[in-house]
Amino acid sequence: MQLQSFQAVFAHGTTVRAAEVTGRSQSQVSADLRAIEAQLGRPLFRRESGRLTPTQAAEQVFERAAQVFEAHQNLARLGIGLGDDQVLTFGAPRSLSMTLLPRMARDLRQQFPNLSIALKFGRYPDLVAAVAEGRMDQAIVKLPVSDWRLRILPIIDVPLVVVMRADDPLTALDRVGPEAIGGRHLIRTSEGAPSWQAVTAAFRQSGRQPYSRISVEGVGPICRLVSEGEGLAVVNRLMAADYAGGLNLQMRVFAPETWESFAIVQNASATHGLTMTDVQAVLRRSLSPDAGRAEPSPA
Repeated sequence: MQLQSFQAVFAHGTTVRAAEVTGRSQSQVSADLRAIEAQLGRPLFRRESGRLTPTQAAEQVFERAAQVFEAHQNLARLGIGLGDDQVLTFGAPRSLSMTLLPRMARDLRQQFPNLSIALKFGRYPDLVAAVAEGRMDQAIVKLPVSDWRLRILPIIDVPLVVVMRADDPLTALDRVGPEAIGGRHLIRTSEGAPSWQAVTAAFRQSGRQPYSRISVEGVGPICRLVSEGEGLAVVNRLMAADYAGGLNLQMRVFAPETWESFAIVQNASATHGLTMTDVQAVLRRSLSPDAGRAEPSPA
């Protein structure tokens, strides 16, 4: 229980929030910290701007505690499917809500029959914050992620692709870049999206500007617009693969080749439920075969 209090303070930065996520009182959490500090003979946290900042000693304790809790979590999840009810709250970008996530939920339920799943969808920053703050168990997000409150497990690297209709002349090419696209209309994602930034950078290097009159949030609607003849789109293959197949669209790798990386994140203080490696194994089976290149499994 002392280690649980310590990890919660380490992850959330205050004894108040640590008490909320552990179900203990603030005085109990503070007492647990004092007990650990007494055993170590060193302080674990410094108070800075109203938050508790970990010392070097806390970093060392946290590393050991994470190993203990990972082992505990591995043991706890063995009961899933053997009679113990478990709940997994899992987050993802909305573009995966009609493709990858339903398959993942199906495959998880087949492997763990007593598992209840709550799927949540949102923007990447919101998903990261929800997991870091303990409001969500796990989420699939786009790297990089640098929140020290999280464990991060990469799952797949995905290339950017040009999505086009099956009768488009560009299907004759293996790779499609600004020179091939020329002045054709491009349906863009939001201005700040890495995929659109990669497009604008590539066009800039070729001495031209991309032509775009439509901006859409969500790869599903973008692919639908492509199928309706509104132009081409450059998106990552993970999001586009299922939509393209269902709409009889073709994908060609965008040049210059650009890859985006995705990972599962989990709160560093998590002590129960499915591990990230459990979910990673199921996700890799659920992924479309042509989505991208999967990260190797942990040794």
